[in-house]
Amino acid sequence: MDDAMKSQWILPTGAPPPEWKRMESDWGIPTPILDVLWNRGLRERGEVEAFLRPSLDGLHDPFLLQDMDRAVARVHQALQGDAPIVVFGDYDVDGVTSSALLSRVLTRFGATVRTLLPNRFDDGYGLNKAAIERADALGAKLLIVADCGTTQHDPIAFANERGIDVVVCDHHMPESSLPPAHALINPRRTDDAYPFADLAAVGVSFKLLQGLVRAHGNEEIERYLLNQLDLVALGTVADVVPLVDENRILTHFGIRVLRLRRRAAFEALMEQARLQDKHLDSSHLAFSLAPRLNAAGRLGDATRALDLLLEEELGVARRLASALEEVNSERKSLNERVQQESLDTIGDEGREPLREAIVLGSTEWHPGVLGIAASRLVGQFHVPVMLVSLTGEIARGSARAPHGIDLLEILEHGAEFLTTFGGHRRAAGFSLAPEAFPAFQAAVTKASRAYLETPLARSLGLDAALEPSACDLELARWVERLGPFGEGNPEPLFLGRGLCRGVRVLKERHLKLQVFGPGCQVECIGFGLGEFAAEIPDRGAHFRLAFTPTVNRYRGQERLQLKLREIDFV
Repeated sequence: MDDAMKSQWILPTGAPPPEWKRMESDWGIPTPILDVLWNRGLRERGEVEAFLRPSLDGLHDPFLLQDMDRAVARVHQALQGDAPIVVFGDYDVDGVTSSALLSRVLTRFGATVRTLLPNRFDDGYGLNKAAIERADALGAKLLIVADCGTTQHDPIAFANERGIDVVVCDHHMPESSLPPAHALINPRRTDDAYPFADLAAVGVSFKLLQGLVRAHGNEEIERYLLNQLDLVALGTVADVVPLVDENRILTHFGIRVLRLRRRAAFEALMEQARLQDKHLDSSHLAFSLAPRLNAAGRLGDATRALDLLLEEELGVARRLASALEEVNSERKSLNERVQQESLDTIGDEGREPLREAIVLGSTEWHPGVLGIAASRLVGQFHVPVMLVSLTGEIARGSARAPHGIDLLEILEHGAEFLTTFGGHRRAAGFSLAPEAFPAFQAAVTKASRAYLETPLARSLGLDAALEPSACDLELARWVERLGPFGEGNPEPLFLGRGLCRGVRVLKERHLKLQVFGPGCQVECIGFGLGEFAAEIPDRGAHFRLAFTPTVNRYRGQERLQLKLREIDFV
């Protein structure tokens, strides 16, 4: 691999105090695990115990959220009447799982629930007047909005005019003023003292239902709510919120529910993804289940994903999952086209570190896959990427950026050419007239050069040094206890050295080899690292390894396998 594309490996400085290491003898926690916990900021034994033994008792009081009392009272009032409750959610996995969760639990309370989802291309993002008119036509007096609504003043005011109260369950950043909702539950509100601000929308929806159960439910409904945590886990992982605090607890128990009691939808999805015999973890949610559900919304109609999550009969669920698989295959094909055409345009320039953003557009690109393609190009070139579909009267774009770059600052330089834009530092969406694209492209490309005068340094944070010879199956099981892994709680990475031999490339992409150390031979797998095979001589060579000890499970057997993140010559 080109030296310019390699990462700088960074080990933490300093070491835990001697008394920290006493937990190895007191609790049997291996030293490498203690190193990881210390380097991730845990400093007290109580923190360690809570981290290693997640408990539902660690969830915060839902009534600490601003407007929770008003929301619970209004929902309970609706449960006493005959009018249906309408749930409106966003079209991504967080919004769809929020809608399914609210629909399922409110139905168990006895409500008649109708769910509405927007079409990405016909309706755009968020609540709209057409949805409120549909809710009005259904006779609704209460509209619960999930994963949007915090900034949508006009639609909520319109609902009020129609005599419909709106309760919002959202997690997006609020503006300086809030819309006139009956209740707006959002831990990011500036006037909210809730102890954890990083819930996904499905987590906020869970908190509403948790409050409702606490105030007006019973043990049977509480058990039912907890059995819906698989939906909460899926939406949380899919929305890439930090898997710490409540998110980690909700995801931990959601995965446990998924392992013990698979709903028809997940059974059918797992059959499509060939996961039936897998020991499920957060990576399966992120990379296998979520993309299949997300494909529906990306290509237009998210109701196909919602219908699947609400389906109870396995045969019907299998048919719905099969149809989603076709949509997902189409999504993959469209995404590969965008990526390949982008790479063809970049051409030889990509052989050297780029010093400006990649800003490309095409009339042949589907707008629903641009974000995925942009993220992958960011990973390859480590610069901001903005891709635009120039179809129709309004061109739609998606932008992504690596750590260290503020996308919104760069987009501001092209704001005069945009009709809308928004997002956050590393991901944003925007729209513009197609004829304005060349001027926009020139403006943001020029602006990006100031951020990239010196190519961004690639870095890989490591948790501790650990020789492969010190790894065993028990250590790998301890590593699993640090999960679920994802944003904010990545898999621990260790730095080791070894002699690598027996190199193979699996499925033309993945590197498999044996690492030899003092008195040991360990199997390693490097997903997506097949390109390194050509660099390893047949006689073997000494390498530095950035790796995670994992448990490889196959046909009821367990064995140690090191998962490689990166590999480099010593």
